[in-house]
Amino acid sequence: MTLKLNFFAKSDRGLIRDNNEDSGYAGPHLLILADGMGGHAAGEVASELMVNHLEILDQDPGQEDTTALLEAAAEQANEAISDHVKAHPETEGMGTTLSTMLFNGTDFGVCHVGDSRGYLLRDGKLKQITKDDTYVQSLVDKGELDPGDVSSHPQKSLILKAYTGRPVEATLFTLDAKPGDRILLCSDGLSDPVTASTIETALGQGSIEQAGSTLVDLAIRSGGPDNVTVVIGEVTEESPQEHEPFRVGALAGPTEEPTHPDSSASRAAQLSRKPQVIPPVVMADGEEERPEPADDEAEDETSGRKIGWKVLLALLIVLALVIGAGLWAKNFLSNNYYVATNEAQEITIQQGADYSVFGKELHSTHQNVCINDSNSLLFSGQPCEGDFTPLKVTDLPESERSAVDHLSTGDLGEVQQQVNDLGDKALKPCITAPSQKDKKDAKKNKPGVTCREV
Repeated sequence: MTLKLNFFAKSDRGLIRDNNEDSGYAGPHLLILADGMGGHAAGEVASELMVNHLEILDQDPGQEDTTALLEAAAEQANEAISDHVKAHPETEGMGTTLSTMLFNGTDFGVCHVGDSRGYLLRDGKLKQITKDDTYVQSLVDKGELDPGDVSSHPQKSLILKAYTGRPVEATLFTLDAKPGDRILLCSDGLSDPVTASTIETALGQGSIEQAGSTLVDLAIRSGGPDNVTVVIGEVTEESPQEHEPFRVGALAGPTEEPTHPDSSASRAAQLSRKPQVIPPVVMADGEEERPEPADDEAEDETSGRKIGWKVLLALLIVLALVIGAGLWAKNFLSNNYYVATNEAQEITIQQGADYSVFGKELHSTHQNVCINDSNSLLFSGQPCEGDFTPLKVTDLPESERSAVDHLSTGDLGEVQQQVNDLGDKALKPCITAPSQKDKKDAKKNKPGVTCREV
């Protein structure tokens, strides 16, 4: 029995982000979710390139190997990302996750890289069918972290795999299909703020269009901290109504109007006192006469009320602006990261801004950067220990040391990528203990030093 696929997709940039780096696609044979990363005018490029290379597969694959088709198309997209970075060096570090499924009428071929997620709702029960390619998930797999602590872990956003133009091994598998199954592909803009049990309930209610809209609304109501995109497929025995595939997110192009223009400041600005309407008095001759204030005291009372309302309205507007500015500053400090060094020349990742107000620093150390003998980096919220020691400026070639003071600020992923690029250039560990002369040269940062002490 050959089954059919209903499909739907929807995306929203969220309440915090200035642009949408997600790209989603839903068609009669193909579902795609690509969550771009790398900052403005870069992440959306990567996710668009991925979808543009994959969407040609939206047709009946027949007896072809669906996973092989997906893998080959994704690798071609990865090469296109590499070519784009070479042509536009300012986009270095951009990339995208990928969760995609190709339907042949009996089962799905699945290709997955990154922390976007795939879910299956069958018989009312939700099951996550993909595994996050993240550092914290690797700790869970090793038994070093309780699954309940994942959401609060300081490195929960550290992705181990993504399509960045470099070779990456995707997770490939097939999934059988049954009538009534609902497939959900979503970015972490949904799976982070909304619990699995809530997703389970919402995904099973109403049509897939209603379920998809509800899921996006739930993410927005939960704070909308990130772009949120949902791609839904529903397996059916009946031929669905034919319509064009959905292309959402970055694929839909920029939106001129803000997605959510409503704010406390705008609401306060709309407050106004409706003018008091004094009903006319009908005289005996049938003419109407509007009463005048009885005396100056009555006029002053009315004027006083008007002035009082104006003062109250002004205070409300000022209060709304102050609260809005405070929330913006809090959000900026919570989501801005940069590279710094301490007195020991150890490289760290700071959260906040490199300023102080009334003697109070507006930043704190978010992660220490550690390195081992194999030149592998570790971002840790705790001091470096064991085989890992702090990465220092002196561990870099002299020609690269000045770059540490000129790295750009941004989200945590961007800053970690910059540090990873520095780590790739770190001096190799000294095979033997350095001579006294080498130690003196190292202290003076002489170019003759070609290895680092461990």
